[in-house]
Amino acid sequence: PGSAGHRSTSMALLLLLPLAASLVPQPMRRRAVLSAPPLVAAGLLSPLAFGCGCGCGGLIHPPSALAISATTMTGKTRPDLGVVLVDSVTQQGQTLSADLVVAGGLICSVAFDSKWKLAEGGYYDVEANTRDGEAAFLQRVALPKGSTLDSLPAKWFTSAVLGVDGRYGAYGAPVDGKVIADVTSSGKRLVDISFTSLSPGGAESSRKAVVSAVQPAGSTDALLLVAGASAARWKKSGAEADARAAAQSLRVVGTRKTALAPEAPSDYRFGKTTGPSSMKSRNDGPDYSKYAADDAD
Repeated sequence: PGSAGHRSTSMALLLLLPLAASLVPQPMRRRAVLSAPPLVAAGLLSPLAFGCGCGCGGLIHPPSALAISATTMTGKTRPDLGVVLVDSVTQQGQTLSADLVVAGGLICSVAFDSKWKLAEGGYYDVEANTRDGEAAFLQRVALPKGSTLDSLPAKWFTSAVLGVDGRYGAYGAPVDGKVIADVTSSGKRLVDISFTSLSPGGAESSRKAVVSAVQPAGSTDALLLVAGASAARWKKSGAEADARAAAQSLRVVGTRKTALAPEAPSDYRFGKTTGPSSMKSRNDGPDYSKYAADDAD
């Protein structure tokens, strides 16, 4: 009996050992991180996903801080439409006018007419829109070398407009892009398209648009005006008529020579805060006007 009791006690102690060990503070273990090179080599992951890209898994070098704008913080990224403005966009009556830099060392004055209101704010370049989702916006695209508007295949226009960096790509590249009609008249290309865009929640929205394209003389760029609306409002709400009128009205008013290149630093908005006029940023730079006032005294 004594021997049996001793064995029972020993077994009980053995069973309690793991529990006792778990109660003793242990040194923190480093989190296991997959090595970047094998995944990158296999084409399954970008090196940037691991911070510095050297394969350290971000354990040696902390990730770099990235500057974000108020637009980015809302979850909606600003489209890259290639528009480089030399001055603010204006709307007189129903006519929107803008001066932008295009390839060939030119500033191009362009205009179009729309019943829709001029869109203001850092998210937009040259655009008129409504609260119901109708919009007509300008986009600058470099033509393929040796090409003209007349020679381009119709699918080039859907590729230019429906990219993930485009106006409709804020939540993913649009899908189901189709060319409905394609007409060239008086140096202007008019292409009817349909496509499906994505909403913040991933819901799909069917849309239709007319793409009007002109090429400024002396430039290898094309200026596209994309005027569209949801498929539901295209016929029933008269959006199609308004979009076609805007597309048909696109025109180059004139051009003039410039030393500016069609790049971001040439834009008059470059380095300035995109947001309410009361919002300031360290990117805005100092206000030198007060120093001029001091010198005057």
